[in-house]
Amino acid sequence: MKENNELERSDIVIDRDMEVDCDIGHQITCYLETWFDVDKKFGTNTAADDDKWLNLYAKYDPFSDTLRLEFTVTTADSCEEGEYVPTVEESQLIKDMIAERLREEYGQTPKEFCEDVGGIEIGGMTQ
Repeated sequence: MKENNELERSDIVIDRDMEVDCDIGHQITCYLETWFDVDKKFGTNTAADDDKWLNLYAKYDPFSDTLRLEFTVTTADSCEEGEYVPTVEESQLIKDMIAERLREEYGQTPKEFCEDVGGIEIGGMTQ
């Protein structure tokens, strides 16, 4: 992370598995591997407990060019949810990294990925 706690490229990895929402097919959800101090960034307290961890997800709508980050802090018996509003720079970085991963894995842009998933046949019915 930068001195101002802003995320950098080396702080996250975009997971290759991505989903598109089934409502209108415009939002890509993907897991972000966190390679930074999540407690410092999000004000959580996971380092003190080996059975407590944070999962971070990006929700990217390439049609409206919006990005939301949501996280869950999970223990053996609880799960708390939170949201983080990325800076303009963080948002652009993550959108660019999602687009790069989609090109690598599927040879598609984010919009193409959403449109392609919208036509998948499930159980004989086109979704």
